[in-house]
Amino acid sequence: MSGALFVKRYDDPERCATAAAHHVWLAGLGSGVRLPALVARGRQHLVFERLSGRALGVEDLPRAAAALGRLHAAAHRHELRTALLNQPHITSTGLAIPDFASPRQEALHHAAAAAGVHSSRINAVLDRVGQSVTFYKDPNIRNYLANGNDVAVVDFDDLTLAPFGYDLAGLLVTASMTYGRLADRSITRCLRAYRVAVTPQICSLADLKRYAELHYLLTLRYVGRNGYLHPWPTVRPWPDPFLIEPT
Repeated sequence: MSGALFVKRYDDPERCATAAAHHVWLAGLGSGVRLPALVARGRQHLVFERLSGRALGVEDLPRAAAALGRLHAAAHRHELRTALLNQPHITSTGLAIPDFASPRQEALHHAAAAAGVHSSRINAVLDRVGQSVTFYKDPNIRNYLANGNDVAVVDFDDLTLAPFGYDLAGLLVTASMTYGRLADRSITRCLRAYRVAVTPQICSLADLKRYAELHYLLTLRYVGRNGYLHPWPTVRPWPDPFLIEPT
């Protein structure tokens, strides 16, 4: 540790305590993925080790995908093998992780209506999510730091159950909306890196496409803000999967 610190402040003490609990749980998974150490905590702030590094570029995405896969695999192996996507799960540390659909269903349908997407399409995607359970932890590319060949994961505010590949789709959507359309080879490398890290190789390209549309809807309100310069429909690297018959 260099001695440099980062202080994150919260308006809500409960949200602060929840973020600390998320960090403790993730750090205890033994994934080998670097997380900043939680140095101290107060009622409405957390003090973290300040990690060196830079914002992810497109060239860093496969390494970020691999780090995400290692975290997801460790969570499934150690804690979530018996979890169900449609039920909250209590971990060995006593952390209650919300189910997949409930925390995002209302926001998805609201965003779908604004985007002119029929709600039945949202339900069809939610009904088809994979059954092997891992977690969601806000995969925005701004929540990763690249340092040489190492990728660290930061920000621990949000956590829910999720299918394998859901966070990878979010990583690719937020990267595309930030940097522009990703080349097919970049997406292929990311999916391969994630699947190798997960082992057994869970998450198909079809899954990735469906999950990307959910992330698009949930990110819609940020277009033009927070670095999201490109609306997803203009940079989507494949045809709209909502218009493709399910396989």
